Amino acid sequence: MRDRVFIGIGSNLGDSQANCITSIRELVKDRRLVFRDASSLYLTSPVSSVPQDDFVNCAVFVSWTSSPLSLLELLMGIENRMGRVRDSRKDSPRVIDLDILLYGNLILQEHSLIIPHAELHRRKFAMVPCLEIDPQIIHPGLKRPLATFLSDIDDQQSVERIRKITFDEIGL
Repeated sequence: MRDRVFIGIGSNLGDSQANCITSIRELVKDRRLVFRDASSLYLTSPVSSVPQDDFVNCAVFVSWTSSPLSLLELLMGIENRMGRVRDSRKDSPRVIDLDILLYGNLILQEHSLIIPHAELHRRKFAMVPCLEIDPQIIHPGLKRPLATFLSDIDDQQSVERIRKITFDEIGL
């Protein structure tokens, strides 16, 4: 069985647009994954008390045939190969950040993985790209349409569309 998965992607070090595209290229190489769609790239303000550059964010929608933990391992491997340095501060700048946002209707709380992503409904930079792909997403844990959370979020979270990601640039 294939699970419908939304993966959030972000970068604010180096060429952030290229980093996001490269991470998607790396993702689609895995045979357990079937690429379905990608959002546009968005320029977003950091949600952090740490002074840092704006992020480029996007989301991809995929089907996945293995376990959630094996997907997490794949994502962390891509981050490591792309040069991500894990800082002790959760909100530090990064070359690439790959997060499982939604995994079908799965609700999971393990030490290394929480699905849906614990902050998804509070982060415009994660919701807007997902909603571009599927405006009807229901948050499985909170049982509300994801779009209804947008009005609950501080307007200081800036999210500006840059451009659509093309299939050609990700190698499809």
